[in-house]
Amino acid sequence: MDFHQLKVFYSAVSTGSFTRASQTLNLSQSTISQHIKQLESELGCHLFRRVGRGVHLTEAGQLLRDHCEKIFQDVKNAEMAIKELNGQQRGRIRFGSGATTLIYQLPAVIEAFNAQFPNMELVIFSDTTEAILREIKAQRLDLGLVMNPPAENDLQFTPLCNEELMIALSSKHPLVTKRALTIQDLQDLRFILYEKKTVMRKLIDDFFHELGITPQIAMVMENIEAIKSLVGSGLGASVLPAHAVGDDALDKKVRMLRVQNRTLRRQLGLIRLKSALLPNVVHQFSQLIVSQLGAKTKSKT
Repeated sequence: MDFHQLKVFYSAVSTGSFTRASQTLNLSQSTISQHIKQLESELGCHLFRRVGRGVHLTEAGQLLRDHCEKIFQDVKNAEMAIKELNGQQRGRIRFGSGATTLIYQLPAVIEAFNAQFPNMELVIFSDTTEAILREIKAQRLDLGLVMNPPAENDLQFTPLCNEELMIALSSKHPLVTKRALTIQDLQDLRFILYEKKTVMRKLIDDFFHELGITPQIAMVMENIEAIKSLVGSGLGASVLPAHAVGDDALDKKVRMLRVQNRTLRRQLGLIRLKSALLPNVVHQFSQLIVSQLGAKTKSKT
């Protein structure tokens, strides 16, 4: 098994067919097939199941794919480290963040990073905390910004800041005249909340459980801008990070209120694999994030 065989295998995985892999690598389809057959012979197992014109990975193929991703990333990291040693700042950083934090808190960080490292490519993956953790563990991301410390011992979590979460209502809702909402107010509202089995939803569910109420749920979605639009149109209430509502036209349709005598917060932090050997430029990017978000408590007065 050599590096070229792994490149051929991974190209077939990435493109979904031997034909597209041959086009990507500028090799004949028969050459692609030959490399795969040789690799399967050396490993003593099938890596693909042929289905029509496409290919699907066997369990052994999935395992090899995961190792290939780690191998190729280690090669890229080695290349970046050597270029850093020679004074060249080139390469790619793969970073994961939730959409809300990305939109409202990270633009200044990204701008500063691009100014400092103009030749570096910053690839951003925006999704839930759960998806980011999966990508980190698969080494498809170098660094992530997530909610709350994960339970896994192979991950390193660096706390950054606490954000206050507040009840979001339409600015036309009669309750917005109040200084704070009561438990009874919450029981009467219909909520637009996040998908189940996400860290954000669990945090909110635990909060409502502590208040002794079961919220009425009108809709479930993950897109923060869509939630704000629906709340602003009066189609339901929600629970949003305080910084997610600003002064633009859409946000003026949304009012944020606290619950009387109760505060709900989430913790943000940087996540990485403990075992990963990260290039210096990744550490510098993480330091930019720490300097921007670290040791701050986000709240809305």
